[in-house]
Amino acid sequence: MKDKLKNFLQELKYNENSINDILELVDNEKDIESLYSKIEFLDKNGVNQEGIDIILSDNPLFLTTDIDTVKRSVNFLKNIKLENIANVLEINSELLSTSDKVMSENYKLLKILMPEKEVLNMLKIDSEILSFNTNYLEERLEFFIKNGLKDKIKNIILNRIDAFEEEENEIDLEELKNM
Repeated sequence: MKDKLKNFLQELKYNENSINDILELVDNEKDIESLYSKIEFLDKNGVNQEGIDIILSDNPLFLTTDIDTVKRSVNFLKNIKLENIANVLEINSELLSTSDKVMSENYKLLKILMPEKEVLNMLKIDSEILSFNTNYLEERLEFFIKNGLKDKIKNIILNRIDAFEEEENEIDLEELKNM
């Protein structure tokens, strides 16, 4: 199986060093087969070698995420008609380890706050918000709305995503209101 993965990576024009780096990530037949399936699936969905390298280095969970989760995640992004999926996955590789259920719930929350077209335009730029814990995201959105920031949520997501990750008492509401 290791040879099959190595040959496949050579077909994708990986150099010997990159191939060895990738092969070091997996140490048993099951993991090798799983990684092969995931790289093959990403390749078929337009993710190039550089994108696969980015995903492997940015998302350590990708190695242990099963192929069905990866496929359902990509299919969710296709179903909401998100364009340039390969690019979205390179920028937000954590989506490949996020269940489609979580992404769907987060997408529904965002659609409550803004028109679907705006949500999609925002997600083309940054889709990280889809990978957040849904209960946490809902609480954080309620906090922003309660503090008069409903109209600023898109800007916050695109320009200050870290505000979703800070403790509520650390968030500079005035700064966010003036965005």
